[in-house]
Amino acid sequence: MPMRENWSDENYAAHYNRLYATPAEEFQACLDLLAMGPEDSLVDFGCGNGDFLALAADRVASALGVDLSGPQLEIARSRLSGRPGVEILQSTFLDFDPGARRFTRGFSRKALHHLTDSEKELFLARIGPAFQPGALFLLEDGMFFGFEREELEANWDVLVAEAQAYYGDSWEAKKPDILHSFRNEFPTGVRRWERIFEKAGFTVTERRARSSFYGTLLAVKRQGNEG
Repeated sequence: MPMRENWSDENYAAHYNRLYATPAEEFQACLDLLAMGPEDSLVDFGCGNGDFLALAADRVASALGVDLSGPQLEIARSRLSGRPGVEILQSTFLDFDPGARRFTRGFSRKALHHLTDSEKELFLARIGPAFQPGALFLLEDGMFFGFEREELEANWDVLVAEAQAYYGDSWEAKKPDILHSFRNEFPTGVRRWERIFEKAGFTVTERRARSSFYGTLLAVKRQGNEG
């Protein structure tokens, strides 16, 4: 049986960090896509233990990490303590209020699939005005590149076979979590993600599929949609 997500549980956070830690080269690819500079203001939704923030913080004027998990944020605060311009905030995505903050770069990895499609739309609509025109948002997450979520059952056998090949030797350890995510969480189709970004004032300019169920979307905030 998979471990049911309980981000207030130190054991679950440790389980996640042990099995799903991101290799440095993958974060480097994300940094390259976001092309951050010293004038930029970054927000990381689902910052977890601060792995990405630790790499990005020295490149930007300010960096905000948002996450629900107390144990993860405790690690993030410890490792980023004393770094100027870094803020760590405990909040759900739907409760997050940007207030007067304005961002030029946004990032989220393996986090927004926890929201239903209607919640994704509400979240993006709420944060959209906080992004300046020309701002970039990089989403890396579970998403379906060849079909919509409503077609999950019809694609199930091929999907599971591809996941087994994708994860290789780590498949048996990750299998319960991955199958739970496919069925019980909310990875959605790329075309629907594009429509959600579009309604929030962003245009998806780049799509990179690492598999049929995982990849990245890079979106740019359009002119005339600032708050």
